[in-house]
Amino acid sequence: MVNISKALQLMQDSIDSMQRSGMITESILISSETVILGVGSFLDSLGFVTFIADVEERVSAESGQDHYLILSDIHESNADQAFLSAGALAAYIAKITG
Repeated sequence: MVNISKALQLMQDSIDSMQRSGMITESILISSETVILGVGSFLDSLGFVTFIADVEERVSAESGQDHYLILSDIHESNADQAFLSAGALAAYIAKITG
């Protein structure tokens, strides 16, 4: 099981890795309110795809099972928002790994 706090840490690890590789140039501190998709996101489309794929790999490694981050499922659990926050993604990760 990956709890919300651990999911946020895995996202931070992914962002830190993307920064070290030069994919993103600014330093980002992930919190529950950080917008990762939609207006206000610091990621472009390629960055978002890379981020989701990397987080998916990290979640699977952490839990010892394959887990897939399915955007339509994430949207269903976050339908009242026009954007995707790190907190909403963390809650989804906790749900699918629980």
